[in-house]
Amino acid sequence: MMEKTVLSTIRRYHLLDGVSTLCVALSGGADSMTLLHVLWDLRETFGFTLSAAHLNHMIRGAEADRDEAFVKAACEKLGVPIITERQDVPAYARINKISEELAAREVRYRFFESLPCDAVATAHTADDHLETVLLNLTRGATLKGLCGIPPKRERFIRPMIDCTREQVEHYCDEKKIDFVTDSTNLSDAYTRNRIRHYAVPVLKAINPAAALAARRMSANLAKDEQYLSDLAGQALSDRLQEDTLLLDGIEELPEPVLRRVVKLFFERQLPDIPLDNQHMEQLCGLTAKSGRVSLPGNHSAVSAGRRLYVEKKSGDGAYTVTLQPVIHDFFTNNQNVHNLLLKNSLDCDKIIGKSVVRTRLPGDAMRLAGTNGTKTLKKLFNEYHIPVSLRAVLPVIADEKGVIWVSEIGAAARCAVTKNTQHAVIIQVSRVNDRNKGD
Repeated sequence: MMEKTVLSTIRRYHLLDGVSTLCVALSGGADSMTLLHVLWDLRETFGFTLSAAHLNHMIRGAEADRDEAFVKAACEKLGVPIITERQDVPAYARINKISEELAAREVRYRFFESLPCDAVATAHTADDHLETVLLNLTRGATLKGLCGIPPKRERFIRPMIDCTREQVEHYCDEKKIDFVTDSTNLSDAYTRNRIRHYAVPVLKAINPAAALAARRMSANLAKDEQYLSDLAGQALSDRLQEDTLLLDGIEELPEPVLRRVVKLFFERQLPDIPLDNQHMEQLCGLTAKSGRVSLPGNHSAVSAGRRLYVEKKSGDGAYTVTLQPVIHDFFTNNQNVHNLLLKNSLDCDKIIGKSVVRTRLPGDAMRLAGTNGTKTLKKLFNEYHIPVSLRAVLPVIADEKGVIWVSEIGAAARCAVTKNTQHAVIIQVSRVNDRNKGD
């Protein structure tokens, strides 16, 4: 039964189309161990190479170390290669001032995104989907929120999304599959656990198939959401002029489409700035009248002359950037150079055309010195734990080819200072409010 359900889901949603290397996100729990074994049995049917990945969140001490050892042994027994990594999630949560639950999710998905494979399979089930829908409902979900967990999102696939927790338990019993239990799943300190322990049992007492009913509901709503999103995407394309949304005739759009147009526009302009329902109500109001709405990250939305656009505020979030030319070899007499100096220096002879100091733009990316791949600034900001409130105002230097330096992160590989550098510039950055304190 389990294998047939997974097989049906894979084919219905084309989860393995174009996938030759597949990695299982393996926690060691019953769900992920079931997924590992089912995909191992299906590998020849679909012609993919299977691997696994495990992240030790360093939250549960010896228990987390036990889980890591368990998944390594399980993969060795099957002959499945596994990648493991340790990340201090409690420290990440403290630095970013977020809950451990959210921190664990961010760190986990960043790890999964770095895996060398075509797709990552996660062991979300229909019960996980039901919990997510209920959680979104308590937060005032939009239609998209009621769609719950999608079977596929970018490189992440959920082959077990139509399987119930009861099916998983039966499969583990039948196949004699060992698994470990995460003690935090038993704690009511986490919101999702309270929904799992109290709300879901009540719903299943009314309808034992509540999880599958929620999946059917969300599958239908997802079609409606896709239709409205496609209409909004076309409407935005028709009205987008560089970084400005043209408002003439926009009031003729149905309200569900108008709201999505506004949301899409601001997601493109401010991809790292979260906007809540109150912001969205205010922003939609700007399509009918002139005005200004303050947004997070030191920005404002402005409606004027039947145009809607984003304006950056000046003030405490502003920075000054000073460039100090250096006309000599940094490495004279074989002296070592402090890493911070190298991080904030550029080789002038490698800069292409004119350079400009600005803030981040959508699509900005660069390859850092000492690394192999090019990454978007959004990913680099996540990796360097840059607070969301600063991402829209941090200074960026770009030449005619693209970004060559970012404050708090460093220089692009192609303009980094080396032992052969003859003409360099040292970059000094200060916050306006810090500089004024001494005045």
